[in-house]
Amino acid sequence: MSDVIVVSDMDRETDPGSQPANPEPANRVRGTRNRAGIAAAISLLILTVTIGLAFLPGTPEPTDRPQPSTPADIEYRSYETTEALLADFAGRPLVVNFFASWCAPCRAELPHFVDAHAEFGERVGFVGIDYQDPDRDAAIALLIETGVTYPIAEDPTGAILEDLSGLPAMPTTIFVAADGSIVERHRGIILIDDLSAMIEDLL
Repeated sequence: MSDVIVVSDMDRETDPGSQPANPEPANRVRGTRNRAGIAAAISLLILTVTIGLAFLPGTPEPTDRPQPSTPADIEYRSYETTEALLADFAGRPLVVNFFASWCAPCRAELPHFVDAHAEFGERVGFVGIDYQDPDRDAAIALLIETGVTYPIAEDPTGAILEDLSGLPAMPTTIFVAADGSIVERHRGIILIDDLSAMIEDLL
């Protein structure tokens, strides 16, 4: 799941009697240093998480997969409603993965979906849904970079994710049985071992 870290910088109340005669300048310096330290810590945490996601153990090498080379290689489909999406894959299990170019965990997990598609694609449908992405070119570049070859649709309003998941968490993966019933809603990053196990449950 995507975790949101909220940091609150609150001033500490102290007994005025314990303060120096003129504490304001010292307090201001300490407050500035504290805020700078917190900002630096948050930046370091974000950088560490991003780097860690990019080098997750077991991430497949992109050279092992067929690579789309141009935007024309990306198969875009248009679905006005969730019903239209599910009807397009009626009669077979389906994996629906919501992603976005601005989502770091999405970028980390997409190669695992490519490998799962290569293994299960003849028995299970796959579709990627680009969720509220303001830049289609960035999304296409991500798909080319990660080697995605299964169909892609867009969810600019978030209506499809709301229908299928109920919560706007990113990434989100929906596992649909052949009869159209939702078997699993997985919110957060998912890698190949868990992904393969969940797909096996659909078969």
